[in-house]
Amino acid sequence: TEQLFQSPEMPVRITARPATRSVPVVPFLPRRFQTSDDDDEPGDGRFGTGELGLLAFGMITALLFVTVPFLTMLISPIKILFHESGHAVTGWMLGHPSVPAFDFVFGGGLTHYGEFQPLLALAILAGMLWLGWQLRGNPLSVGVVSAITVVWLIVVSSAWRRETVMASAGVLFELIMAAIFLYMAIAGIGFRNAALERPLAAVVAFVVQLLTMRFLWQLCSNDLFLAGYKEGKGGALMNDLEVVALNLHIHTPFNPGIQGLARLLLLFSLMPMTVAVLWFLYRRRCHRLLTRLRLLQA
Repeated sequence: TEQLFQSPEMPVRITARPATRSVPVVPFLPRRFQTSDDDDEPGDGRFGTGELGLLAFGMITALLFVTVPFLTMLISPIKILFHESGHAVTGWMLGHPSVPAFDFVFGGGLTHYGEFQPLLALAILAGMLWLGWQLRGNPLSVGVVSAITVVWLIVVSSAWRRETVMASAGVLFELIMAAIFLYMAIAGIGFRNAALERPLAAVVAFVVQLLTMRFLWQLCSNDLFLAGYKEGKGGALMNDLEVVALNLHIHTPFNPGIQGLARLLLLFSLMPMTVAVLWFLYRRRCHRLLTRLRLLQA
């Protein structure tokens, strides 16, 4: 609303702005991550010539890196880093102090898992309960936190389930990180020098995606490759999918074997990138959903 006041010298126009509502936020977290200001809401993305050219450059360069063995050797440490980081992060979240490392003896990587620490697990549980209590005024957020807590309790309460999830996390983390880098590339976020770093992010995304899919395809179709995979590291340590397949065979009626797991992962492999593209195209709605989840009151 506007009111016009006359004075002897000149008219003064006063504009009344609507009062802003104070939004409760989670204590100890930066307020900028919990704002509900619609002015900060990003618009939906679209694929113009710039985005399409970026994807084409990333795919063509990634194909070059994947098909030339020397170039594959140079860039494969990124995939190993993602893989072992997935093991380590999952290990910590399930109560096992974990340290990722490159394996300079047998190649690839190796994550050392410490013994299960009940105090660490209790601290993680306490954190989830604290978060659920802080968000008690938001039913949607409470439901999400409760579901995550229940799944976490089911996994952490059994040694074989912890081992299975930690062993599965390596390949899954590769695919998830590839999707994150793809989204960063097409959305142009998270960079200091976007003109240089966006194409590099696209290359990393496609390289990791293609290398992971090729690995899974070789397990499915190449008996010689499968036999070498079953030998493990130095004939002593089993590889990840063999651990998962053995645990499922012993503890559940589900017995897919290594090749069955590889086929399932191959089907799943395109899902994270699909989610990244859809998130880019509908990021306004995704942003609103995240805003609803992080507010203390619905």
